[in-house]
Amino acid sequence: MDRIERALELFIADHEQFRHDHKQLLRAQVLQQDEINGLLKIAQAHTVQLEEQGRQLRELGEGLNERIDKLVSGFGEYIRNQGRSPS
Repeated sequence: MDRIERALELFIADHEQFRHDHKQLLRAQVLQQDEINGLLKIAQAHTVQLEEQGRQLRELGEGLNERIDKLVSGFGEYIRNQGRSPS
């Protein structure tokens, strides 16, 4: 009978340890999920910022292209005028 009682006590102790470990695991999963959600929010905010910066760069690039086209046209006109002999 003593052996059965000891076996049951060990079984109960193991089960209590298992329940304790299981609670800790659940807590850790909740904390981990909260952390992941926070990181996702940060990543989404950065994505929005990067998209806005990309849009701004495209606009700057378009303006720069227009200015370069005007400059090249001006050089072309200058070169054509240099080839003419004065009258």
